Amino acid sequence: MKRIGNIFNSLCTIENLEIAYKNAKKGKSKTYGVLIFEKNKEQNLVKLQQDLLNSEFKTSKYTTFNVNENGKTRLIYKLPFYPDRIVHHLLMLKLEEIWCDIFIRDTYACIKKRGIHDGLRRVKNSLKDTENTKYCLKLDIKKFYPSIDHSTLKEIIRKKIKDKNILSILDEVIDSAPGVPIGNYLSQYFANLYLSYFDHYMKEKHNIKYYHRYADDIVILHKDKKYLHSLLIDISEYLNKNLKLTINKNFQIFPVANRSIDYLGYKIYHTHVLLRKSIKKRMFRSINKINFENYKIKSIAYNGWLIHCNSINLQNKLKHMNNKRFSELGIIVKNEAFSGKKMNIINILNTEIIVKNYKINKSKFENSKDCLTIEFELNGEDRIVFTGAATLKKQIELINKEDFPFITKISKVNNSYQFT
Repeated sequence: MKRIGNIFNSLCTIENLEIAYKNAKKGKSKTYGVLIFEKNKEQNLVKLQQDLLNSEFKTSKYTTFNVNENGKTRLIYKLPFYPDRIVHHLLMLKLEEIWCDIFIRDTYACIKKRGIHDGLRRVKNSLKDTENTKYCLKLDIKKFYPSIDHSTLKEIIRKKIKDKNILSILDEVIDSAPGVPIGNYLSQYFANLYLSYFDHYMKEKHNIKYYHRYADDIVILHKDKKYLHSLLIDISEYLNKNLKLTINKNFQIFPVANRSIDYLGYKIYHTHVLLRKSIKKRMFRSINKINFENYKIKSIAYNGWLIHCNSINLQNKLKHMNNKRFSELGIIVKNEAFSGKKMNIINILNTEIIVKNYKINKSKFENSKDCLTIEFELNGEDRIVFTGAATLKKQIELINKEDFPFITKISKVNNSYQFT
């Protein structure tokens, strides 16, 4: 296996640091760390380049906080934007390409053009082979991120990289916290890399055709239940011996025809796919926070989940829930009921009037014709006239609202009533 070296100096250019800075600030452009950094961006990038080239870069102090996800509490680690997150993104400009060459096709976490929905599509395609996917082995790793062994991770990294400067920085980042800290940008790549040779072991040693992994969540499909039980023993031994990991006790081996594969946020069957119940509940809770400003963003997020499963009823329900009641729209329309004595248009021909307002409605007597109602003032008194005159309707619709009221006469020209 070819090991790659001599990449550090070509990586640590101002141009690459500029790219890394832009990548690191995506979605975080208004955060405090980014705003402070950008006050002296050029000087900060030059200083960071010097620190890297002089081997003076050290990981900053972490801040930690707990996050509860579906009843599971996770300790999240956070590093400053500068210098740490920029350095991590800088390293991945080169390392992502190197490490992605190691990954098998059916691992999906933190790999461009893959992810949850690519994994879902691949599992669905596997299940088309009904005969050979009768049973499912589903497992994950006990406390995966905190259990990653530093020495073993460093050995795995050295299988592909020999550049001493790159290795020195990676070692320093790895040793900066116990296990692999959740929240650290490099951690998602470390975690994926840590199981990558196990993936090859499963595909090449055991010749497993239907093997799928997202981070430490693993699904294996096979036609033989007994084979999956024996495979589970071998997996446990391999992970314990080679990676110092332990399988969670909640592993499952079950017939796919009798129940769904709960994976990647979906419940996957041979014939169809449904959204996981916990995702659905979270989605409905979130609907209560929808407003006009975030409606579009949230709708796109929901549709991103729903279009990948059989969810027409759920989509319709969400659509109706998203609809606002008229009372919530805040629309107030001024009552434009006209007042005044009704007059026949013949009785006001060639008489100066002040037109105050108008409206056009369907005629009560001729369904195919519109009726123009004009509110006007004559000799200081309010009056109303009704007419179906087409020319008057065209003329009055061209008048701007701010030009009301206006003085005019109604005349009969060539058998047509017109404002003059």
